[in-house]
Amino acid sequence: MKKREKISKNKKSQKNISTNLKKTILTTLLTTLLTTLLTSLIAIILAITVQLNGQKSLNACSYLDPIIIDILAFLAGVFLIVEGLARIFEHPNATIKRQLTRIIRIAAGFAILTLHIMQFIHK
Repeated sequence: MKKREKISKNKKSQKNISTNLKKTILTTLLTTLLTTLLTSLIAIILAITVQLNGQKSLNACSYLDPIIIDILAFLAGVFLIVEGLARIFEHPNATIKRQLTRIIRIAAGFAILTLHIMQFIHK
């Protein structure tokens, strides 16, 4: 009887550890995604501000570039976003400190997307 009780207790403790580990991973992933969202929004707002102020003060040289440049930059921005998110989901238990380069990569992708969408709309 005592062996069965020990086995039962071990199984329960293993389930608790597994549940706690899943909660920790989910919490870490959620924190990383929220940080990524906030950083990306800041990058988008910054890109819009720079673009709108730059239009007022400079001759918009990049607006004279062929449309293929905007398309290629758009694709590069999408690649940065998708690749960064894929790496975040690949390593869901990594801390924000370890995910920081991925977060910056995603924010840069959104900034590139924003700039080139604005340029594409202007053309």
